[in-house]
Amino acid sequence: MKKSLPLFVGLGLASSTAFAGTTGTEFQDLYDLVHDWATGYLGRAIALIFLLVGLGVGIVRGSVMGAVGCLAAAMCLLIAPSVVEGILTAVI
Repeated sequence: MKKSLPLFVGLGLASSTAFAGTTGTEFQDLYDLVHDWATGYLGRAIALIFLLVGLGVGIVRGSVMGAVGCLAAAMCLLIAPSVVEGILTAVI
């Protein structure tokens, strides 16, 4: 392991900067459309519907577990676009 350390350091210094998500501009319009849907009023409406359906299922079954699952889905729908954006625009 100690002998390979200079090799790893040399490879790390010689590597070029990586730009994730900067190629494939032919899909930019599709990405913008889906991103705007998820972060706009459509995404908020779907998240609210998830919550209301979960509350309804929870009331019918007499348990809050239906609401918890739907609340998690609603949170994922609202948070996921910013997480994906952060991952794809990361500069190493």
